[in-house]
Amino acid sequence: MGSAVLDHAESILRTFDDLTEQVHDYRRLRRGTLRVGWAHSGLYEPILGCLRQLSCDGNVQITTSGSSRELMDLLRAGEIDIALRDHSSTDGPVPTRDGAIGHVAWAESPVLLAVAAGTALATAERLTMADLAGEDWISCTGPDACDDKLRRLCAAYGFSPRITHDVTVSGPRGAVIRHQGCVALTQAYRPLLPGVVRRTVDDLAMRVTHLVTYRMESWIAAKVPRLVTLLSAAYRGQATDPELS
Repeated sequence: MGSAVLDHAESILRTFDDLTEQVHDYRRLRRGTLRVGWAHSGLYEPILGCLRQLSCDGNVQITTSGSSRELMDLLRAGEIDIALRDHSSTDGPVPTRDGAIGHVAWAESPVLLAVAAGTALATAERLTMADLAGEDWISCTGPDACDDKLRRLCAAYGFSPRITHDVTVSGPRGAVIRHQGCVALTQAYRPLLPGVVRRTVDDLAMRVTHLVTYRMESWIAAKVPRLVTLLSAAYRGQATDPELS
């Protein structure tokens, strides 16, 4: 009986030894992996390119989320180390710190209007918010309350938007605009599908500040200043369209 118990005990100890080694391997991999996330940002190309210039040792793991709120939850839970986050000028002052989360601004861009090519809105000499009062709009429900924000924005111009389409920012907005003839607010550098154009709205002063948001306890925190410098330079190189300046 003693020999039988000893055989099982040795087997159990070997299993625990293997498990301990696997945990150590996982921790070493996690320390060497930069976990990057974004939600609504259309400027993911610059950060992917800049991370190569940053010479980060180890792997880069990409995580995308459906909302800015979810993105911040991932950061606070330690599921990602760094993220691209957009802050609208209608949301108040740009944050710099939120507990253990730091924010650094690296660029700013205007908010434009996406419309179907060939329509009256696309060819008009100029547009104001009043010209959009009778249009069908795309917005989206969800954790970020984008539809509520759109209603508050339009209310300041004296009308309530007719929100007829609920499509996430990462969804097929371009296709809906092209086929349904509706409109949507868009970041200046978000890729557009053929058949969709961007227009400036003269009296819409809304802008987006682009932030690097990161866990201050993460090893990437020491590299954030260099990353911000690289991102700012990449943005300046990309900002060649006078409509987007």
